[in-house]
Amino acid sequence: MTVKFQEGRRRHLLRATTALSGLLAAAVVAGSLGVSAVSAQESFEAITDENVYFRGWQFRTDVVQGNVDTYNETMGGNVDYATVTGDYPAIMEQNLIAGGELDVLYANPSSAVRYFEGGWITPATALPNSDEIMEDMYPNIREAWTHNGELLGLSYFVSVRGTLLANLELIEEAGFTEEDLPATWPELYDMVYALNEAGVDTPFLPHWFAEYFGISWGFVFEVMNRGGVVADAETNEPMLSVDGPAGETLADWKELWNSGLVPEEVLSYNEAAFIDAYRSGRYVFSPQQLYDIKTFNDESQSADVAGHITLLSSEEQSWGLIDSAMYMMTSRDRAEDHTQDVMNFTSWYGYKNEEGEYAVANRWLEENMLFSAYRSVMESDMAREAIESAVARPEDYQTLLDVYATTDYPAGIWNVVWAEEFNSWLRDKLFAFLQNDLPVEEVINEANAEIERLNDRYGL
Repeated sequence: MTVKFQEGRRRHLLRATTALSGLLAAAVVAGSLGVSAVSAQESFEAITDENVYFRGWQFRTDVVQGNVDTYNETMGGNVDYATVTGDYPAIMEQNLIAGGELDVLYANPSSAVRYFEGGWITPATALPNSDEIMEDMYPNIREAWTHNGELLGLSYFVSVRGTLLANLELIEEAGFTEEDLPATWPELYDMVYALNEAGVDTPFLPHWFAEYFGISWGFVFEVMNRGGVVADAETNEPMLSVDGPAGETLADWKELWNSGLVPEEVLSYNEAAFIDAYRSGRYVFSPQQLYDIKTFNDESQSADVAGHITLLSSEEQSWGLIDSAMYMMTSRDRAEDHTQDVMNFTSWYGYKNEEGEYAVANRWLEENMLFSAYRSVMESDMAREAIESAVARPEDYQTLLDVYATTDYPAGIWNVVWAEEFNSWLRDKLFAFLQNDLPVEEVINEANAEIERLNDRYGL
């Protein structure tokens, strides 16, 4: 591990210990009054007049601001929320390094591990009710969000990026039926060309867009769906091979790109443009974010495709990868009471409110179909109603749950300190692969070498 991360880790432990000591002291006082530590925190009220700076990426900022306003009004909070645009992980890391005004932030697991190793994060296990929170989580999500024995954050959302969606109307117009829907990636590519021969100009919109979670994540989930592994989850050693799933994926990509069936503009899309392209009704298949099936089947948002968008079954293989995000607390220098304010808000926002309700999580599920890490949210009648209202066919409810339950998570390249560096490298290399017609073998060998270089750099 580099000197910067070693020093950051020591600072993190000192700050987390100091904050936790204060909470334990409060727990002792509460205990002497016959009140548990958890119930002593359940008021969630702000103690100080200090601002709690909360930052996130650009998604339904109206919902976030509304939730923050509710907290500030009911709990006397001073939460300052703002949206960050641009390269979110890099911007957040620079802010954390600089010790800027940042107390709570969104983070994907791949970023979270790096932030934690940098010493910039206080883990969620520092919260007095952390045992209750972890018990309520699905084990696989809890494991994905745990690093060196610490739960890194609370649940913002859990979803599947790369869920394979299909436009049933276009399929039927081309002379195919639901029985022709592909069950694996090779079958998908076969059907893409068959649809083109039947007169469909753009049968497939691949996950090749320009966001940091675009083309690189598309490669990762396709390799995993085909049964491959990018890097070992225990050792982080590279596992790609030319004659395996990675080589097969790139070979199919090269054939698709050279066929001219994918417009070059796709490589420059941001996520909004990627979503807009699919809801335009021009494409039959596309690996999309699971929660956007609600967007595509909503007449008010996607008039050209609403009611026709289904998802492919995971009976023979999984589709996509687990995409999730946490609310994380920073470990910047603060007074003890100010840190308590940060913890109170984070617990209220990321778990239960003062009424014991999953208010924020339930709202995300009802309005945007953002799934939660908490069993109590996902196994409710409300969750079933929300999901059924978002899909095109009654049977899609069970298909969606099956897809969610069988999706893989790339721990070997995400739960590691170099995750964002490798992702950035992979993104650039994959664009070069398509645009410069690089050999498959060259990309595979260089990707393995890059993983080895990063392991050496960080002493893994």
